[in-house]
Amino acid sequence: MELAIALSLLLLTLQTPAPSARAPSLAASRAQKAIPEEARRLAAEAREAETRGDWKTAETSYQRALEFAPSWVEVMVNLGVVYNRQEKTEDAIRIFTLAGQKDRNLAAAPLNLGITYFRASRHEEALTSLRRVIRIDPQNNQARQLVALSLIALERFLEAAAELETLRAKNTADPALLLALGQAYLRLKRYDKAAARFEELIGVSSNDAKAHQLLGEALDNAYKSERAILEFRRSIELDPKLPETHYALGFTLLKKGETGEAAAEFERELEINPEFMLARYQLGKIYLDNGLTDEAIAMLDKAVALVPDFRPALEVLGKALLKKGDTSRAIELLERAVQIAPAWMDAHYLLGRAYTAAGRRNDARTEFETAQRLSQEQRKKLEKRMESGRKQPASRR
Repeated sequence: MELAIALSLLLLTLQTPAPSARAPSLAASRAQKAIPEEARRLAAEAREAETRGDWKTAETSYQRALEFAPSWVEVMVNLGVVYNRQEKTEDAIRIFTLAGQKDRNLAAAPLNLGITYFRASRHEEALTSLRRVIRIDPQNNQARQLVALSLIALERFLEAAAELETLRAKNTADPALLLALGQAYLRLKRYDKAAARFEELIGVSSNDAKAHQLLGEALDNAYKSERAILEFRRSIELDPKLPETHYALGFTLLKKGETGEAAAEFERELEINPEFMLARYQLGKIYLDNGLTDEAIAMLDKAVALVPDFRPALEVLGKALLKKGDTSRAIELLERAVQIAPAWMDAHYLLGRAYTAAGRRNDARTEFETAQRLSQEQRKKLEKRMESGRKQPASRR
């Protein structure tokens, strides 16, 4: 189905990292005995300022403490936390890097550095730091969680799923983890695994409308449309205004030929989510098929305005305009569709029709010939795939 999975949603499914994780207690520093009294006093002053949210005073006090104890890595880490609280990202990166260089075994330094890179959307660098944390402390679940989120942000879903499965083995009842894992499997098109994880999620949180919506998506992609419809309806029952659920239900109904019910769901989606282009596109097609040309044009015009390079909407709008007799605008839109997808046969065929209507016979002939050639190429590719399939040895049970 066409239900989009936004990366932003994936990034929010697990716990969003705080600006930084604190270093171990300053009092527990291994080098505490060698630290001058004035440095300890300034560090205590900084901690007290932090409790008040006085980040500027905390910053100054930590900086002064480091003047007396330049190698006090715990203070470096806490200074980095304060930098992050003030969104001084580059300062935070610098001090966390320095702390990590001075003490290769202090997990707090690369952990905070990884968090800082993650929040700055520098995910490759985040991965490097976070994997160092895991080498120091293999049981650090926060680092593993952020590794998974970084991999998701980089669209490396297979690796992300492996990390999430490692976390799941330790906690099979974490709703956020199951949600992220199911979505990773959706992106990998491993629909049975996605469905299994969403079913686990529903077992933990049965009234989670989003979980029912995503389970419906996994089932629909696994050709289990009847079960998918039940899940979409349950999602709507729990949260009638959850974006994209009415669309998902409508799209599944449309594939079953239940056009009237599908149209009603698309219309409900637009009441909730008026900028959702796909619902407008599907409604435009239904209107056109039912002879409602003006309504189709109005709906598809808005779809194209929302996403100007969505070829299917350009094609259907071009077809509607041809039916209405607006040949010049139909040509304009269909020429754009051909530029976007020059190997798409239907766009060339429709453009040929538009040129014919405009009396441009030579241009029309060129487009029809191109459409015919593309059709023949597609048929040959299909025949080759079918022949290759016949030559494969039968599988053994």
